[in-house]
Amino acid sequence: MKTMNALRWLLAALLLAGCAEPDQQVTRFTADNRFALSLQTEKNWLHPGEMLPVRVRVESLAGPLEHGLVDTLKFLVNNGALAPVQLVVAFAGTADSAAFGVSSIYENWVIFQASPRATPQNQGEIIALFQHAQTTLKIRITPPAESL
Repeated sequence: MKTMNALRWLLAALLLAGCAEPDQQVTRFTADNRFALSLQTEKNWLHPGEMLPVRVRVESLAGPLEHGLVDTLKFLVNNGALAPVQLVVAFAGTADSAAFGVSSIYENWVIFQASPRATPQNQGEIIALFQHAQTTLKIRITPPAESL
């Protein structure tokens, strides 16, 4: 009997852990730890068809770079659409007086729109790729307000 109760509690704990809310901010680092890639929103859920602004941040962890860097940050999405689907990240180099771009922190915005056909069983995802770093922001899809 004690074994069955312990098994039930373990199962309940696993189910609750699997239903955890998605994070509103996620950060990952490049393999060489030169850059941090972050995605952040004000809320972690949407109704089907709604839009959500997402702040994108790429930070040079060593501060300003000696030599400039221009690279593309690409996005993939599930259960929705994203605009734009890529950003050009430009860091100015301290050794190049004619360089353009930011010194050590690049920030911009993208807009995620949940698919109108998404259901609460679906989950929206924004996958950002930069310099071999990948971060995934998960967005919970909730029932439309009129169906509640």
